[in-house]
Amino acid sequence: MEDGGAARVIVVGISNRPDLIDPSLLRPGRLDLILFIPPAEEKGRFEIIKTLTRQMPLSGDVDLKEIALSTKGYTGADLVAVCREAAVQAMRNNTPKISSGDFAAALKVIKPSITKGVEDWYTSIKDNISYALPKPIDKAFYG
Repeated sequence: MEDGGAARVIVVGISNRPDLIDPSLLRPGRLDLILFIPPAEEKGRFEIIKTLTRQMPLSGDVDLKEIALSTKGYTGADLVAVCREAAVQAMRNNTPKISSGDFAAALKVIKPSITKGVEDWYTSIKDNISYALPKPIDKAFYG
């Protein structure tokens, strides 16, 4: 700080295991904003799959919306694995394009990470730290 002014510091932390965060960090006043980001809904999964398959050679029978519909509970990493497995299936079949059958086979191998039980567990943890309610997001507070 050359001018002697106060430094503006933003710390961002991410965890898929909020139960392992030291409780002293979760006390009121320590964190200004705690966000719970649920798994992507169908529209979000569609956008993720569309992005992941943008440069993949897809057969005309592949319906990305149908894949998004059938991937409830899949994380972004799960969707990466599904697309990769579908590509591997196409290579095994010695076909130049990835077909809907390749995706169907991939979905039999790659299962969702977020089951109902896991989602309920995350929700219960979120509810237990609900005292850390977010402040109104405005430029004055968050810079």
